[in-house]
Amino acid sequence: MSVRLADTQARFHALVTAREDVAAIAGRDTAARGAVDAMVVGDERLSAVERLDLYATMYFVRIHDVLRDEYARTIALLGGEAFHALVTDYLQACPPAHPSLREAGARLPGFVAGHALASDRPWLAELARLERARLEVFDGPDATPVSLAALRAIAPERFGALRLSLIPAHRVLANRFTIAPLWRAQAPEDAALPREAPGTLQPREAREVLIVWRGDVDVFHRAADDDEARWFPRLADSGGVAFETLCAALAETRDDAAAAARAFELVARWAGEGLLRADAIAG
Repeated sequence: MSVRLADTQARFHALVTAREDVAAIAGRDTAARGAVDAMVVGDERLSAVERLDLYATMYFVRIHDVLRDEYARTIALLGGEAFHALVTDYLQACPPAHPSLREAGARLPGFVAGHALASDRPWLAELARLERARLEVFDGPDATPVSLAALRAIAPERFGALRLSLIPAHRVLANRFTIAPLWRAQAPEDAALPREAPGTLQPREAREVLIVWRGDVDVFHRAADDDEARWFPRLADSGGVAFETLCAALAETRDDAAAAARAFELVARWAGEGLLRADAIAG
């Protein structure tokens, strides 16, 4: 009887990615044991089951190690044992669907939101989402940011029509909890930042919008103020926002002079942080 390659691949994948080890499965399931013997050649050093078990162990360990590095603050707060269990549950529910290990943890923040570990840590998924966003931004597309000097060189009569747009290597995250202070408290690499023991700092349930972006080879994030929280999603659109539109909207809650001053303040801040695209300004 011929054996299809697809069937062999499916059996191999099921055994390697199973929650139990291969020996346990093969010990109670004669069909599984037969499949292992048919797929893998054993020798005097390791049996077929032991060889496939070793492969299965390395499959999990490799992905676990990648996720441990990507979600360093999440694991610091959970502890190694709880994170190990989380990864085990995650790989069963969300097996990798992409050949690159970089994508193995892409769905973890969403999975965490519905996991039992988040029942008393409802902010955990938002912390994981920030860690993932920083990774994605680091690998995001390049774009030259506009400089403050370039803005100052623009003639006043042209400033109203100036279109403002964010660099592509950014994320805007709307949170239900204050994640930024938690991140700072878990930053062992920066002795100047406040630190607290894991578990002692509980994020407040309060609206927070974070802007995450890359400047050169470094990734930054910070909390947005109320005006920025309103405008960052619009600045992320492909067409951007005209400076005069920004001024007019700000004038809804303040007089014209104050609105213009606030608009210039925001644009200067964004340019100083490298958040605005130079090609959008030039256009």
